[in-house]
Amino acid sequence: MKRWFFLTLLLAVLGGLLGLVVLRDPGYVLLSWQQTSVEMGLWLGGLIWLLSLAAAMVAIDLLFKLLGFNSWWASFMNARRQRRSQQSFESGIIRLERGDWRRAERQLFNAARLSTHPLPAYLAAARAAAQGQAWERAENYLVLADEQGNRLAVGLARARLQLVAGRWEQAAVLLGQLQEKHPREDAVRRLRVEVLARLQRWADLADVLPQLQKSGPDDEAFSRLEKRANREVLGWVGQTAGRADKAYTVRRLQAYWQALPKRLQADEDLQAAYAAELVHCGADDEAEALLAVTLDKQWSNAGAEVYGRARSTRPDQALMRAEGWREAHPNNPVLMLALGRLCLQNRRWLDARAYFESALALHKTPEAYAELIRLLSQMDDRAAQRYVVESLSQLSARLPDLPLP
Repeated sequence: MKRWFFLTLLLAVLGGLLGLVVLRDPGYVLLSWQQTSVEMGLWLGGLIWLLSLAAAMVAIDLLFKLLGFNSWWASFMNARRQRRSQQSFESGIIRLERGDWRRAERQLFNAARLSTHPLPAYLAAARAAAQGQAWERAENYLVLADEQGNRLAVGLARARLQLVAGRWEQAAVLLGQLQEKHPREDAVRRLRVEVLARLQRWADLADVLPQLQKSGPDDEAFSRLEKRANREVLGWVGQTAGRADKAYTVRRLQAYWQALPKRLQADEDLQAAYAAELVHCGADDEAEALLAVTLDKQWSNAGAEVYGRARSTRPDQALMRAEGWREAHPNNPVLMLALGRLCLQNRRWLDARAYFESALALHKTPEAYAELIRLLSQMDDRAAQRYVVESLSQLSARLPDLPLP
């Protein structure tokens, strides 16, 4: 209120002073054209000139509006700005791919400033700033991008920049929040699976993977990640869930396996991983039945190795089935090792020895040496010492060539 009072008082004083100046020296203006002349005071002439100028401007503006010149001019300037924005964006993207982070950031920000749709340019500028380790500027660009309204895209970009910065825990928290807001967004789930697998948070993965796996993967890299994550989750369930209650653990494994899509249940590596956990929990008969069907349809060394470890309640039938596979895979060292273990379950010591020796003849592995040495030691066979020396020589062959005394 006081401000308006003093402003009014000041204008009144200035107006009074101007009036005194006009009264003291009104000036003189003469306008003459052909036989006509007009005389007036200087101050009045100045006032008429200003009013005429304002009237001309109003008339020109009305004429431009009637002719559509204003809209044409606005369209022309907008098109010019968009061309400049597009040129800056293309140049910035090129520099970004070339690794010129600072110039790329500057040009991308300029493109965003000129564009009517600045979101892509802001996101690219944030990426350029992050590549240049300018994390604060990158976050500022993301804040500006967030004002454009597409918070999902900005959230994904922020999560990816946190991954670039090595902030895996923060990225996991952010992606968890995004998934709560966008539960059906596959891009969020896929990135969260990658982060959780990196952090080895298998409990969280066990909740996320079944939601994502309803639709098949669209690239090979994610397919590998998906299979690895499921193997790890199966291992986590088998190792940590209900250690005191094996039956409960088996039920959890079965429930997780049944929740997997058919395309993953048909994967030989996942089948072997699932069967191995069943064996670990004491469900040997179920593991043997699963692998028997699987190996009849499609051979898998991983599955055969687990099959040999399963302690079936009917080992004679398991051995008979495995011996049938020998005809199709006569020179497979994994099958020979599995047959040797099955012979041990059936107390066929000499056959087990023959199979273990066949496995070593095909491929010398620590497991085959260990099984044969253990068997021969229990049989009090002196050949065990020879195989011990031979297995050690296999290990020493991998040692570097160094001077010895």
